[in-house]
Amino acid sequence: VEKLPAILPDNPHRIIHIGRLVKWKRIDLILSATAALKTKYPDIELIIVGDGPEERRLREIVQELRLEGAVKFAGAVYDPVSLGQYLMSSSVYVLAGMGGLSINEAMAFSKPVICSVGDGTEKALVIDGYNGWYFQPGDDESLANKIDLLFSDPELLSEMGKNSEKR
Repeated sequence: VEKLPAILPDNPHRIIHIGRLVKWKRIDLILSATAALKTKYPDIELIIVGDGPEERRLREIVQELRLEGAVKFAGAVYDPVSLGQYLMSSSVYVLAGMGGLSINEAMAFSKPVICSVGDGTEKALVIDGYNGWYFQPGDDESLANKIDLLFSDPELLSEMGKNSEKR
């Protein structure tokens, strides 16, 4: 099997979100959590894969939170190879609102998943403390705490990622 080059440089503190840029995905919460963790993890990055009607508002939030260098909007990525490269270059998958299919994709690439209670699909995929964490719905502080649990413990992050792939 041919190994493709990394799409992004190594960074153990990279979060990824995949999905349409719509209000009910609550990407604003991921941005707030990223900003809250910036002091502890100066190299923190958030990759947002997707496009949609909320992109302009999300870019404004990035500026307000002074996250310009820490957030990358990758746009819509439909090619499974490119999507896999983004997942392989990231440490943890976060879904802050409704959704579900992207959880499967992240788990297939051995990523721990942090999510909230959404449309129900997450309940069959994410076991709290086994292959990811649930955070309090709508609570960016709770989300930041869950991300911090993984970033501060690389062994736990790796173990949860392996558990995702097993599930």
